[in-house]
Amino acid sequence: MKIGIQALTTCQAEVISSWVYEDEYSVYNHHKDFVKDCMGGRHFAFVSGEGELLGYMCFGKEARIPTLEENAYCDDFLDIGLHIRPDLTGKGLGKLFLQTCIEHASCKPVRATIASFNKRAINLCVNAGFDVKQEVTHRNTGYKFTIVTL
Repeated sequence: MKIGIQALTTCQAEVISSWVYEDEYSVYNHHKDFVKDCMGGRHFAFVSGEGELLGYMCFGKEARIPTLEENAYCDDFLDIGLHIRPDLTGKGLGKLFLQTCIEHASCKPVRATIASFNKRAINLCVNAGFDVKQEVTHRNTGYKFTIVTL
């Protein structure tokens, strides 16, 4: 599969805001201000050759979570966030999406924050050369997240 990248449009953000991840993956469901929050130029859509929305990525502070731990994020890294459309998860596409995201970031070092239960995503990053750095706690939900760096 070949994927392209384009600046995220309001229409695409509205579609993404309706995506529903099941069970523990519901931590990735979006809050009511998602559409407004992702129009700052740091969100990009993954699209198929036919223009079908496949997922999105974001960069910078938008890819971080609020943590209970102080100084969990230093400014030495570019934070990346990667979301695949719910019906496409678990189908072996993660490597392609991650690789595309890293290439689009066009700089190193990069950092990602992943829900700690999401072993698939953590293993994907480790297999791509990321190092597990620390586990942090989401300030609002109490969920544990793992920070990885490349």
